[in-house]
Formats: sequence, structure tokens, C-alpha cells
Amino acid sequence: MEIKPFIKLYNSGGALSDSLGAYDNIPQGVYYGDTWSFSEYGDISLRALDGAKILQETIAPKIMCNNFSATGIIRRLLDSIGFTNYEINIKDTDTSIITPTYWWTENNKTVWDSLQELCRDTQMIAVFSYDNVLKFYSR
Repeated sequence: MEIKPFIKLYNSGGALSDSLGAYDNIPQGVYYGDTWSFSEYGDISLRALDGAKILQETIAPKIMCNNFSATGIIRRLLDSIGFTNYEINIKDTDTSIITPTYWWTENNKTVWDSLQELCRDTQMIAVFSYDNVLKFYSR
């Protein structure tokens, strides 16, 4: 189940309209239903995760990198599972990106866990944008 919530912003130049006036939709992200339940009173409880859900459910393949930059490791890990919906937003002048002598994935860790450990060690951040693109930023 894919959920795409949005906020209606009413304004005079809005591209859409309803009985309350003109408005624009402001997307709030793309989420995937994880679990849900129905109560005896008709209430629905829904847990939804962003695009990280896919990466949290995928066990990282065995990879060992020798003298790869952190961005090279990210590319190799994501490309190895066929995940291509990402952007690495680092300036050419950024000297904070490290190149570990060795980096490897560990048994039974997910791709998301591996990325989070790498980001923590390199002081980077990985977030999903409102349009469901995984974006990486350096400090």
C-alpha cells in the first residue's frame, strides 16, 4: 500500500479548487503501509514507513571495499541491490568525506543498518525526501 499525503494550501493563485476556494497541494512524502488493524468500533490504526522500509527489509549482500570513499561505498551498496533512487549531495570542495582502508557489510544486517553505520562514522546523513528519493548530505 502506497500512501501519498499532502496539505491543501488555500491561496488566490492555486492551481486546484474546491468549494472552499483555490488551493495548491504540498506533498508530504511517500509512505508504505507496514501494519494495520481495525477496532470493533471501526477505528483504523495504520503504521506506515517512508522509502527506508525497503532498505530495512533487505539484508545487505556481502561486500568488502578497499580504499573506497564513503560515497563510493554508498553507491556500491545501493547499486548491488538494484536501488537507484538516490542522490549524493556533496560539494566538490568538501574535504570531510573519508576513505576507509577497509569497509564491509556484516552478516544479517540490513542495507539500512549498514548505511546508518557508515553515515554515523563519516558524519553524513541519509534521508528520504518528499518525492521518495534517498538523499545523502555531508556535515
